Amino acid sequence: MEHYERYYKLIGDNIAFYRKKKHLTQEGLALKANVSRTHISHIEAEHVHKVPSLDILFRICEILSIEPYQLFIEPERCR
Repeated sequence: MEHYERYYKLIGDNIAFYRKKKHLTQEGLALKANVSRTHISHIEAEHVHKVPSLDILFRICEILSIEPYQLFIEPERCR
C-alpha cells in the first residue's frame, strides 16, 4: 500500500478541498454519502489509508459536484 500513498493523500486532500468549497463539514458530507463521519475523516487523513469503495467515491463526487478524475489532479492544476 505504501506505493500508492501519494494517491491516497491526493484523493483525501482533494475531497477535503472540494468539501470545504461546498461549505460542508465531514459530518455533513458523511450524512449525504450515507457513511460515517469517521469514514470521511479516515479518507481525508494523511496517515490513515482508508480506501473508499468506488460506489462511495462516486457518491462523494456527485455530492461535491465534481468528476472522479478531479480527485487525481494535483492541487495547483485544479484550483
